[in-house]
Amino acid sequence: MKNKSTVKKMWYALLASAILLIVAVFAYGIGCYPLYINEKTKVMHQLYDELKDIEISDMDDDDRESLNEYQNEKIDILIVDDNFQEIYSNKGEMSQSHIYKRFQNRLNEYREEGAIDRRIYQSRQRLILRGKIVQEKNIYYAYLRKDVQSAYEIVHVSVLYFSFAIAIFILIQYLWYRKCRTEENNEIGQADLQLQERQTEFVANVSHELKTPIAVVSSQIEMLELMGDKIDRAYYFSSIHEELDKMSKMVGELLDFSMLDNALNTMEISSVDVSEMIEYLLLRYEGLFNQKGIRIEQKISPNAVVRGNQMYLERAVNNYLMNAMQHTGQGKKICVTVQKEKKYITINVFNEGEQIAENQLEHIWESFYTLSRKNKGGDTQKMNAGLGLYMVKKIMEYHKGKCGAENQANGVNFWLQIPVYEEKSK
Repeated sequence: MKNKSTVKKMWYALLASAILLIVAVFAYGIGCYPLYINEKTKVMHQLYDELKDIEISDMDDDDRESLNEYQNEKIDILIVDDNFQEIYSNKGEMSQSHIYKRFQNRLNEYREEGAIDRRIYQSRQRLILRGKIVQEKNIYYAYLRKDVQSAYEIVHVSVLYFSFAIAIFILIQYLWYRKCRTEENNEIGQADLQLQERQTEFVANVSHELKTPIAVVSSQIEMLELMGDKIDRAYYFSSIHEELDKMSKMVGELLDFSMLDNALNTMEISSVDVSEMIEYLLLRYEGLFNQKGIRIEQKISPNAVVRGNQMYLERAVNNYLMNAMQHTGQGKKICVTVQKEKKYITINVFNEGEQIAENQLEHIWESFYTLSRKNKGGDTQKMNAGLGLYMVKKIMEYHKGKCGAENQANGVNFWLQIPVYEEKSK
């Protein structure tokens, strides 16, 4: 019987496997194509080198058998002499008009080094090697042709494969969940059942969040296949890469999330000067804020020292700053304050911009919560909170601190409270 810790580790292992599958499939779809073309190019050069080693004027059965082995590579081979008479073909006898079209009309393109010409069509690419072989006083011309899949087709197949893999993963996850739930119901209480329900909801949220960029990539590929050269292909490839970047960022957040509890349980604790830490963060992002036209105001009390882990405290404040930047328009401001009080250090990050609906302020700390923010026109915009604020809450819990958010007149203020660290006198 698996205990709670074992079940949790198995859950994270399955989640990590799904994430790695996502990355691997899309990396294959986008990144393998140049390697694929390069490999086929090498095979064609290898075949051409073998042709040069064969005594073409006296080809025997062994020579022909050696060339026929390349039929598995689906390479068309045609060799003619300097009078354009067919010497060898693996596609059957060619008509003389067909031979003239390929050789006589383009004789200047046949060179001894055997250069490869790439032609790009809507649904495929074609590799053509034209070579000139000189053996004693005889001259022969070799025409090698290989049709390969297009980049669109490879990406499209990868998307279909990914969708199938996700379906299999969800099925396995469901069966595993049902089995674990049956076993655990006999031993664990209501708290553990609630944990499993949150994990199930989390997987559902992950699947939902990944569905959108996958759908966008799939639709862009369909447009590329249907419209061909009639559309701006550079724009569509840029859009595909943008969606893959979003998925990559989401995968990074998910990996951080999956390891957060274990990392916080084993984190090193020391005294942290929050004042210096925040001044450093603001200095680090000064160029980014200037680029976006955002004004920064700061009021930081010196020597605000707490007991904790600087790396995770930096991450919490960093998540606040990135959240504020995302929701602050050009010409608006972000105000950062650090106040040293009797028992707590209070950190405030205020941004001018849309407010959050009052009934949603307590829910924004949940993973992947969909929240609404009102703009100046009174319209409601829906957006996903992701994992950033959820991680802030977890970090504060491990530091025995608090976090929260409140609407103000012209924006939203996010705050942290961390217990003051006072070194005991010896």
